[in-house]
Amino acid sequence: MNTKLYIILVNYNGHLDTIECLESIMKQNGSNFQVIVVDNSKTECYLTQISKWSNGQYNDKINTQFPEIIYPLSTKPIPSVIVNEKGFLNKDLTDKLILVKALQNKGFAAANNIALKYIQRFGKNEDLIWFLNNDTIISKATMQDVVFKFNAFKGDKHKTLFGTPLLEYYDPKQIQAVGGHYNRFFGSTSHLGEGLKYHNGINTSQFNVDYPIGASMMVTNSFIKTVGLLNEDYFLFYEELDWATRLRKKNGRVKILNVFGVLHKQGKTTNAKNKGSNSKSEFIDLLLVKNRISFTKNYYKKHIGVVIFSILTTTILKRIIKGNIKRAIKIFNLVMKEIFLKHKKREKNSL
Repeated sequence: MNTKLYIILVNYNGHLDTIECLESIMKQNGSNFQVIVVDNSKTECYLTQISKWSNGQYNDKINTQFPEIIYPLSTKPIPSVIVNEKGFLNKDLTDKLILVKALQNKGFAAANNIALKYIQRFGKNEDLIWFLNNDTIISKATMQDVVFKFNAFKGDKHKTLFGTPLLEYYDPKQIQAVGGHYNRFFGSTSHLGEGLKYHNGINTSQFNVDYPIGASMMVTNSFIKTVGLLNEDYFLFYEELDWATRLRKKNGRVKILNVFGVLHKQGKTTNAKNKGSNSKSEFIDLLLVKNRISFTKNYYKKHIGVVIFSILTTTILKRIIKGNIKRAIKIFNLVMKEIFLKHKKREKNSL
C-alpha cells in the first residue's frame, strides 16, 4: 500500500463504538496509514479510555456483533499520543493513532476540519483521506480494497469525491445506503439502495449518486486545496452534499467505490436513524430542517419557496400525526424565523 492513508474519526460523548471501530481498523493489512480521532466531548474521560485501550490498559470486554472481525484483539501497545487542538498543528506526529481534544464542540464538519488542517500542513498532495463514522466497523481487507480501487480509478483523483456503500451493522446482508440523492425541488435527501439485499451482482455503478454518505467517504489532500474544507455552518448533516455541490461547480465528480465492507450502526450518536420519526431527537430534527433551508438558499434559491411550503405542510403534518405537537410548533417557528430574516435582509439591502 504505497498511498499514505489518513483515517479520521470524530468521537462524541462515548468510547465504546470508537474502540470497536479502531479494533477493526488495526486488524487491516497494510502499514502506511495513520488514524486521527478528534474528540468533541465535554470532558476528556472518553479520550482517556481510548488511550488506555491503545496502551493495552483497557480491561473491559468489547461487545460486538462481529467477533470474527474484532477478535483476537490487535497487538498492544499501539503507538499513540494525546494532543489538544492548539498544539496539534505544531508538529508532524508519527504515531499510528493521534487523539485530539477539540477545544469546543463546533460540530461534525469542524471536528473533521481540525484533522484536515493538520493533513494539509504535513501531508502530501496524493495522500488519501478516509472519513469514517466512529459507529462503523470495517471488515477484513476493506482498507486494502479501498486503496486498490482508488489507485485503479482512471479519472482525476484530486477532483473526485469518493465514497463506499454502507451495510447495516445489525443486518449485514442489507444495504443501508450506496450513496445519497438530493431532490432539488423539495430540498430533501434520501439514501439510494437503502433496504436492498446485498449480493455479488450489485455494483455501485448501477446507482446515480449525488453525494457519498459522510459515514464513509474519501478525498485526496489535493482535493482540499481545490474545493476547500468542509462547510462548518451546518454543524451536522448536509456537509457532504455541500462538498459535492461545490466540487461539481469546479467540474469534479462523485465516485462510489465498489467496496461493500463498511458496516454502520446508523444514528448511534445522533439518534437519527429514521427521518421524521419520534426516535429522532428534537435537536437533530430542527437541525435537519434548518440545514435543508440553508442549503437551498446557498445553491438553489429559486426553489426556496417550494421547500419552505413543503416543510410547513408535509414535514409539520407528519409530526402532528405522530402526536408531536410541540415539535411541530418549533419547526413552524424556525421556518418563520428564516422567512423573517430573509425579509429583513431584503429591507436592509434596499436602503
